[in-house]
Amino acid sequence: MASGNYGKREPTIGTGGCEREALPMKRLSRRRLLQVGAALGIAGAVSKSTVAEMDDHHSSPDLEKFVQPVPIPGEREPDGKRRGATYYEVSIEEAEQKFHPDLDPTTIWGFDGQFPGPIIAADRNERLAVRFDNEDMGEEHLFEVDERIRGTTADNYHMYDGDEPVPEVRHSVHFHGLNVPSEDDGQADMWISPDGVEGPRRAKDVQEIPNRQSRLTTTYHDHTRGLSRLNNYAGLVGPYFIKDRREERLDLPEGDYDVPLVIADKAFTEDGQLYYPDEFVEDFVGDTATVNGAVWPYMEVEPRRYRFRIITPSNGRTFGFRLHDEDGHDVPLGHQISAGHGFLKDVVEIGPDRDLETLELGPFERAEVIVDFSEHAGETLTLENHVAHEDHDHGDHDDLPTYETEEEAEEASHDLGLEGRTHEMEDDHGHTVYAPGEDHHEYMMAWEEHHGDHDDHHGPDLQEIVQFRVAEETESADETADPATLDLPYRPAANPEAATTKRTMTMGMEEDEHGLVVHTLNGRRASDPIAHRPQLGTTEIWDLKNDDHHAHPIHLHLVEFEVVGRRQHGDHDHGDNGGHTHHDDHDDLPTYDNRGQAIKASRELGLEGRIHEMEMDGETVYAPGEDHHEYMEAWAEHHGEHAWEPAPPNERGGKDTVMVDAGETVRIAIKWGDHAGMYPFHCHTLEHEDHDMMRPFEVVSGNRGGHDDHDDHDDHDDHDDDHDDHDDH
Repeated sequence: MASGNYGKREPTIGTGGCEREALPMKRLSRRRLLQVGAALGIAGAVSKSTVAEMDDHHSSPDLEKFVQPVPIPGEREPDGKRRGATYYEVSIEEAEQKFHPDLDPTTIWGFDGQFPGPIIAADRNERLAVRFDNEDMGEEHLFEVDERIRGTTADNYHMYDGDEPVPEVRHSVHFHGLNVPSEDDGQADMWISPDGVEGPRRAKDVQEIPNRQSRLTTTYHDHTRGLSRLNNYAGLVGPYFIKDRREERLDLPEGDYDVPLVIADKAFTEDGQLYYPDEFVEDFVGDTATVNGAVWPYMEVEPRRYRFRIITPSNGRTFGFRLHDEDGHDVPLGHQISAGHGFLKDVVEIGPDRDLETLELGPFERAEVIVDFSEHAGETLTLENHVAHEDHDHGDHDDLPTYETEEEAEEASHDLGLEGRTHEMEDDHGHTVYAPGEDHHEYMMAWEEHHGDHDDHHGPDLQEIVQFRVAEETESADETADPATLDLPYRPAANPEAATTKRTMTMGMEEDEHGLVVHTLNGRRASDPIAHRPQLGTTEIWDLKNDDHHAHPIHLHLVEFEVVGRRQHGDHDHGDNGGHTHHDDHDDLPTYDNRGQAIKASRELGLEGRIHEMEMDGETVYAPGEDHHEYMEAWAEHHGEHAWEPAPPNERGGKDTVMVDAGETVRIAIKWGDHAGMYPFHCHTLEHEDHDMMRPFEVVSGNRGGHDDHDDHDDHDDHDDDHDDHDDH
């Protein structure tokens, strides 16, 4: 945006953010969906149970590891004051950066010309005003812009006459996890190009950040419609901190011992440039680890405590961090004190035989960890990536051999080094067959190790991240607090018991008019009408239900939320039902001959006496709940094998992004606090966000509260206290 052009508003694309009528999407057949699921199905590569596509089997140059130190981003100085607020004017620049001594300089886009951008920090309640200036950027993107993705062409914007194309180079910067007015949020359609072309919802050039919220470790990053995956990958991300007095009283490591680690995977060409496929891919992961903009660096540390603020702004990769010694043995990683917002309820120890063995972080999640090197003087430790492998549905088992008898599968299991472990499944004809390994993932990984990739779309492995070289002595005494004894000033983000509304948000997959897989929320896309209008000042429960074969890190703008619990919701068929669960067999659950019995059972299940009737063997019977779905959910919660499990210990604190695995439902509690207006929630796998896994909600005040679009959910007329608001289609 041009310096001195405050308030410039011409030319502008669109007026209302509405799109022209979209071409219809096709439901994926079960076979096609399973094929996609298989192509997206390696645990630990992308978003927990997914993999990226790397076309043409691209491999980065073979680079020597741990030959350069970790660069530490500096805290940016403000540029003055503006209307009483601390003012920053941050440039968006195309620049060159050395990622590795053996790589040629790499062209990046960076805030102030660097990746990651400088730290922007503020005290709690300190008002900031930030202007991002992209006037010196050119007209051509670093990467190919695929115009099949919405937001990249004139057809995607209402009342745009099409005399000039939508600019390739444009930016909108979002302050991730911040409680800000809608117009300051840096949303997808609030972009501006270097020559002043503006997106339909851009309202101002200077974003005002009140910082009226808990202390925070987060990021500011690009959020431009149709380009988020490209702009972030090019380098447009930087750390953002809010500090407060409670934090200062904890005697945590500070100064040189308080270190941000911005960890992202990249891929490079032989001439040192960032590699990204020329056409849209459903997921992307790189084969090279970068830490604070350096490839596989090392860090010299003292034998004392450090505070690491770990940020993982990858396009789609999930990391599972463990710390290894020189013999390859796991050693304790440290004590996690925060998941980004505020502090955890309790300190969580991570390492072998600790609270958690692995620190798992999806795209744009964060963790603050106290690592104590005092027991490792003179040693070298390595932070490695070992995502905890769960039993996921990974899609098409036809890719690998199966066996008619368990004995044959056991023999094959031994041949693969799996010590006779097997699992059973159904083939395409409904027959039981057997395969090596405890699950498909174990089988798949062992098969690859022995035979090579069985699928052309597997993402690259990425194990080693950064090396720590521990000195023999400290430079001064370590007077920081023992993290194991910390009494953290935890404050819940929301009280689930105060919720007046419950909504279910489902995740599914469809196929668009171009034959591309598109991930959806409640069967809808980003430009579809607003369906959810929470009331300012209220608390809601959202059940994030993943009927997809792909894990999704779901992010809500504006709020921090509390993770209430998780559960597997069982088998989910992704056939012609459009990715939503249907349970047709009412014989699974008890029914009652008279209404009174059903009402009593309903109250015992917490359904407040709601019942429904049905025909069974030609007779009318009664069952709890307004419908079978509500009955089934309540029964599972109280009796079934898929009962709610408490949130993991390192999710018991304020969050704004949560991973929802395939076949899983995550329940969150949200307090709609300070601001009314329109905001999005979306998957933070950047390729999914761009295409088109993002939906708006509008926080409303006054008499408008609670009146959602009727055609976008099932209206439970008289039960506002437990309003289960589905907009499934």
